[in-house]
Amino acid sequence: MAPEKTIEVVRRIERGAQAVRQPLANASHVPYRLYSDPEILELEKERLFMKDWLLIGRTEQLAKSGDYLTLDIFNESIVVARNGEGNLNAFSNFCLHRGAEISPKGCGNVKEFSCPYHNWLYDLNGRLIGAPHMRDTAGFDVKACELPRVKADTWGGFVFVSLNPQAPPLKQFLGAFAEEFAFLRMEDCVAGARVEFNLNCNWKFVVENLFDVYHVTTIHAGTFGKYRDTIDYFTDKPGQEKLFGYYKSAPSIDGGKSLFGHMPWLADKPETFACSGFQGPNVQMFGRIDGVIVHSIWPVAPDRTRMNSYMLFPREFTADPEFDTKAGRYAEYLRKIIDEDEAAITSLQRAANSHLFRPGRMSKLEHGVYNVLNDYLDRIVPRDTTPKEPT
Repeated sequence: MAPEKTIEVVRRIERGAQAVRQPLANASHVPYRLYSDPEILELEKERLFMKDWLLIGRTEQLAKSGDYLTLDIFNESIVVARNGEGNLNAFSNFCLHRGAEISPKGCGNVKEFSCPYHNWLYDLNGRLIGAPHMRDTAGFDVKACELPRVKADTWGGFVFVSLNPQAPPLKQFLGAFAEEFAFLRMEDCVAGARVEFNLNCNWKFVVENLFDVYHVTTIHAGTFGKYRDTIDYFTDKPGQEKLFGYYKSAPSIDGGKSLFGHMPWLADKPETFACSGFQGPNVQMFGRIDGVIVHSIWPVAPDRTRMNSYMLFPREFTADPEFDTKAGRYAEYLRKIIDEDEAAITSLQRAANSHLFRPGRMSKLEHGVYNVLNDYLDRIVPRDTTPKEPT
């Protein structure tokens, strides 16, 4: 985005930020232009999604040599592969010759990657190992060719990538989030189910909704709303801690009774134990006594979002002969909950295009929404760092 355009878009956001950059008792929801403006989304991509570490999958999807995962991050196509030494490598999916994609979307296992256009071959490290009919091309050296690398690392059994060469180490980036929720031992879990949701709303509506206590007893009255308390469990601590919460709820399953029992390392927790946390820009986590749900949230367009949800359970639970069936029931329950949310957040997106609607004041039960919004604003438009007019 050109500097002049960046300044203009930043000022749009800053004007809206004043509604929520004040004590919660005085705060209002931000103008809904922040949820519909394509140029604001472009700035979010530039300052958040193309800059930070992003959760893309689980290590069990990349367990063996040759396992790969291919995905699009906006205009980039990325391959993450496990090589023969057991290391993860991430690199561009565009062939060095004409730019054809060397790997199809999704997961698989290969010995090498072959470009479907002219059959250039790449190893599991992204190095070129074969290029037919290029021997007579002056100055061309196969051994000197390598696909552009992308940063990749793991935490909690999840795979993260960053398109920013200057990104800090993943552990440093996760900071307090990794420390706070280490006790959940997500690295000792497996994804018993993965669910993809395609939602017709802005990605920030999805994030806010997942932290909105206010709507729980209304929209979710027939599901988990009857088990969860509606107290304000968020704090005004500085930094990431304001995005962590502990409260009372029930296992995320019909009837509120776990199908597996406690995770071994949470044996001392009551049945009603629940926690949640957000790590911007795209990780949202909910812990219960029997498992963890982690959402990876991706903007597709100003009014469309993809959410990949991972239902994590301890490896010990997989010894249950009915593990897959039971894990599937948890996934179905999650679908029911998100279906309940979808009508409401889709309606919010319609309001974003209304000339008559003006966002209202915040409730004390929207403390989570308030904290998420302020975290977002501080990351995309840090206070007191407004860009100056170019000279």
